[in-house]
Amino acid sequence: MLAIAQKTLAIASLHAALALPLLAQGTEEENIEDGPDTESMAAYILKQLNEREQNAYDRYEKAMATEDVHSIETELQSIVDGYEKLINAAPGYSAGFISYGMMLHRVGERKLSNAMLMKADQLDPYHAIVKNQLGNYQAEEGKYPEALAFYQMAIDLRPDEPLYHYQIGNLLFSYRKFFLDDKLFLPDGIDLEIQSRFRQAATLAPAHLPYRLRYAQSFFDVARPNWEAALEEWQQLVDFVTDPGEKQMMQLYMAKTRFHMGHHTAARKIIKGIDNPSLDHSKNLLLDQINNEHPR
Repeated sequence: MLAIAQKTLAIASLHAALALPLLAQGTEEENIEDGPDTESMAAYILKQLNEREQNAYDRYEKAMATEDVHSIETELQSIVDGYEKLINAAPGYSAGFISYGMMLHRVGERKLSNAMLMKADQLDPYHAIVKNQLGNYQAEEGKYPEALAFYQMAIDLRPDEPLYHYQIGNLLFSYRKFFLDDKLFLPDGIDLEIQSRFRQAATLAPAHLPYRLRYAQSFFDVARPNWEAALEEWQQLVDFVTDPGEKQMMQLYMAKTRFHMGHHTAARKIIKGIDNPSLDHSKNLLLDQINNEHPR
């Protein structure tokens, strides 16, 4: 993930320090501040923290089953202490703030995570993953215009990353009323933008089912959907998935699309072939809707 300095003496001393529950007071800070290659030393410490962090999470998942989590929690606290030492010793090293911010987010410390990532963004404003995470925080706080701005900056930096397009689609859908009330979008414009973002994510990652599924579902979210295009998407998804349960779920969406197109006979025919018990409730709701509008 990051370039690692190959300095034998530095590695030997830092490895010993990082193996302790807490980083030794003064040792790493003096090495980083006084050494000839601050960036390389900081990168090495960061690599060690990243590896320890991932190992701790892997152990934590296994320990959850046995309820033996105390030792892992202690290790995570030690890693937090290591990050604190690192950012204090190398306050201009943006990668340290990014990793620390992402870890804090992972353990639920949202506000502190956001503060670390804001600092990273000030140091180096060219990391799309930071823009995306800052956008997530703003969205969770209900600050939808700010979230949109951060997501758009992420796209400007990484236009081919499907996640960032997907994020904007979800944001616009979730806060549609507020964007319209603030006159930031017109109704037709925001619908076009929602679908455009989901379609872009699906196009950039055609093998990723969640993106393709969300794009197909978006036809039910907009005021004036193109049902012919929707039907084509659902047919492609029926052919794309191999799991029988997933295939029947796509077929049920096809039936719903047919119903909206006014093809109630075709919709009933599709529904008749769906026998997965987990879809019974949704299937019966759709049948009731069809029968209410088109009684036999």
